[in-house]
Amino acid sequence: WLSSDSAVNSPIMRKHSQNINARVTYEPFKNFRIEITANRNFSRTNSEYFRADSLGRFNTYAPVENGSFSISYLTWNTAFITDDKKTYSSENFENFKQYRYEIAMRLAQDNPNWNGKIVDSTGFPDGYGPTSQDVLIPAFLAAYTGRNPGTVNLNTFPKIPLPNWRLTFTGLTNIKAIKKYFKSISIGHGYRSSYNVGNYTSNVLYRADDDGFQTVRDAVRNYIPEKEIAQISITEQFNPLFNLDMTWNNSLITKIEFKKSRNLSLSFANNQLTEITSNEIIIGSGYRIKDVTFDIRSGGRKRTLKSDLSLKADLSIRTNKTVLRKLVENIDQISAGQTMIAINISADYNIST
Repeated sequence: WLSSDSAVNSPIMRKHSQNINARVTYEPFKNFRIEITANRNFSRTNSEYFRADSLGRFNTYAPVENGSFSISYLTWNTAFITDDKKTYSSENFENFKQYRYEIAMRLAQDNPNWNGKIVDSTGFPDGYGPTSQDVLIPAFLAAYTGRNPGTVNLNTFPKIPLPNWRLTFTGLTNIKAIKKYFKSISIGHGYRSSYNVGNYTSNVLYRADDDGFQTVRDAVRNYIPEKEIAQISITEQFNPLFNLDMTWNNSLITKIEFKKSRNLSLSFANNQLTEITSNEIIIGSGYRIKDVTFDIRSGGRKRTLKSDLSLKADLSIRTNKTVLRKLVENIDQISAGQTMIAINISADYNIST
């Protein structure tokens, strides 16, 4: 059924996706709920040309694989390390640069094709230089998760997703002294982090021996990785870092909330890390008016609607900062920043027919 025409140019494509999602809800005691989530999403597409040569024999040509990857991660250990106020240097980024050497030595010692030489100008092992993709990814993950570079997993695509969580406690009104003034109090905290490989493509220049170790090098003498990756990123959100919602017995509503986030994008095209951080505080107040009635006419008949009217006003102050961190040039440069102040006013009234 396959055409033996050697000019056939329609590729064979095979798509594969794997999605793992886990959720656990646990209440260690009454009114305290813990929600734990974890996920791992991996997709790839393989394409190749399967066609006959001039003698009618079928062969495969130009096999290519591309795909994307994301997994829930844990970067809490480095979330609260701040930049230097004058130079904008970061302890996390400094660790990233230092960890490259230990990662490079681990990779070189594991590869039997390594010639045992050290490049004098950089001090790195021959084949695993300071800008090698295989070196940068584990060093980046070790630095921004707060792990030991001597034990961090060298796999670009981790197998086991790490937990994220959300905590909610509503039991303070069980205390008589508090119940005297408050109808309800809710305290919340949420954490979410993910490691992402936006897109990868199989490297057509990659070659490996029978044991799967790299044998071919690029123009700067680094071993060519099996997959060519343009960018990896870590996205972290404390949503919220802390939240307190209170409803008083006199129907007054008050709220205070802190949010924090950061986005780390490492580009292998220019060996640059773009770090975007955000901090936000929200202060809100409101009042619930009970049993507000409205008269409406429907189909020639008069109807009376009755519901609570909730009036709310929130003040939000948010600061964003973008810093460019360049590996080769060894530069930390602030690129953008802003402070946004917003006031949101809302009124809620439930209507049922």
